[in-house]
Amino acid sequence: MRPRRSDNRRMGKAAAAVAVLLTALLVTSAAPAATRDGGAPNGTMYTVVFASNSLPANVDQIVAAAGGSIVIRLPEIGVLGLASANPSFAAQISAAASVASAQQSSRTSIDPGREAGLGPFGAPFARHRASGAGADPQAEPDDLGSEQWDKMRMDVSSSGSYAVTQGSPVVHVALTDTGVDVAHPDIHANLDLADSRTFVPSEPTIQDFNGHGTWTASAVAAPINGTGISGVAPKVSLVELKTNDASGDGLLLYIDEALVYAAHMHFDVVSSSIIAYAPMCKGGKARKQGCDDADYLAAQAAVDYARQNGVTVVAALGNDNLDLSNPIQLGQQAFGQPGGVVEAPGGLDGVIGVSATGYFNEKTYYSNYGSGVADIAAPGGDPHFQLPPPDLYGAGGNLVGAWSSTAAPEPGLVVFTDCGAAGCGKYALLHGTSMAAPNAAGVAALIVSKYGSPHLAPATTESILLGSASTQPCPTPSKVLYAVPPGLFTFDYAVCQGGTRSNGFYGSGIADALRALGAS
Repeated sequence: MRPRRSDNRRMGKAAAAVAVLLTALLVTSAAPAATRDGGAPNGTMYTVVFASNSLPANVDQIVAAAGGSIVIRLPEIGVLGLASANPSFAAQISAAASVASAQQSSRTSIDPGREAGLGPFGAPFARHRASGAGADPQAEPDDLGSEQWDKMRMDVSSSGSYAVTQGSPVVHVALTDTGVDVAHPDIHANLDLADSRTFVPSEPTIQDFNGHGTWTASAVAAPINGTGISGVAPKVSLVELKTNDASGDGLLLYIDEALVYAAHMHFDVVSSSIIAYAPMCKGGKARKQGCDDADYLAAQAAVDYARQNGVTVVAALGNDNLDLSNPIQLGQQAFGQPGGVVEAPGGLDGVIGVSATGYFNEKTYYSNYGSGVADIAAPGGDPHFQLPPPDLYGAGGNLVGAWSSTAAPEPGLVVFTDCGAAGCGKYALLHGTSMAAPNAAGVAALIVSKYGSPHLAPATTESILLGSASTQPCPTPSKVLYAVPPGLFTFDYAVCQGGTRSNGFYGSGIADALRALGAS
């Protein structure tokens, strides 16, 4: 099964910005993953999971006998990434008693072009902003702060969480994404370049040639420097774990590598805005009958390993307006998969899954959701149905974030330059659960900064994050119809199940930094 989309770049009216040509120095970090066995693979990539969660002593012989070569070796979780030109490779290696599952490796993609050529959307929501989340406008410290309604929704402002703490540099937030623009004024001051890594063989640098990774990193920790935006936790350290290339493509295996590396380094938080859908089952079928996909097993093992080593994993739930609560039903209705389907990594056990809200604190029309899967919500933007007053915000429901100077131009993408005390940088307007996840991860980083000494157990971080969220009840009626163009989604409606404290649209509620810090 080919994984689906991670985020959508749907653009509205641009914010006002100074048009200055940005010339940025391309700085690279040629640091390949320590767990990688070789260079570019020859043949097809396969994910192989061993039954004992470790690699058997004769693993090299098993691989060679099936006609494969080891590209990625993760002995900590009993997983290999293998290359083979043998069309029967999966079946042959699966015959080994020690192998739990083997399939062709799943690819990930951020697929930016979903709305190209689509007709107009329906009318915006005719309702006022829901109560319970941060008021607006609030004072923000940087040039583009007046556009950051998403941060205001989380009480991240000069009078809100910044007055309590802006985070600590000893707290490290790692992001699995397309890299970062290492010279960007809203990135480089907080970037831990030495600990950052690329897991993409074709790009031996963490420099971002796509833009998506620079955006998500800035949402977490853009510094307060008089330029551009300020992040949720503007003084924490950023670590880039590059898992996707310039076109947004990657392997789910690269995220597994990144999580294992994060565990070894004992990073505090991992924020992932990359989405995949992997087959799995909950009906007791033997793994070798093809029910549990190797990539699902490997990703779950990687998450478990990271959490056991003190890493809180926060991840986007995806932008397909799918109910993720029932894997079997999801697989059958949306993917034609007779077994179940799980969204990874956001839908995996031990991951804080983040859905997206818009200006009115409603679930966005695109956000995936589901009871027991959506743990918390955070602003992700919605320029079609949740438009803020134009006299307050010019971004048209989108969110503003840093953009890479080395990203290729993209039709329809609003990119502009802002110059301030720290220099000039590019910025872009986006929306998606990819934007919501780093917003929530930033609040998690503030929690660790305040309550850790210096670290905090993932269970404690999660408990404070969810327990302090601004509760949002299901809408009335609970079934919401979205007037989207035909064919955009499998379903043009979403049904919210649950109560005020916990439901399928918002989980425990909208992330609130001020409440998380005990000041509200």
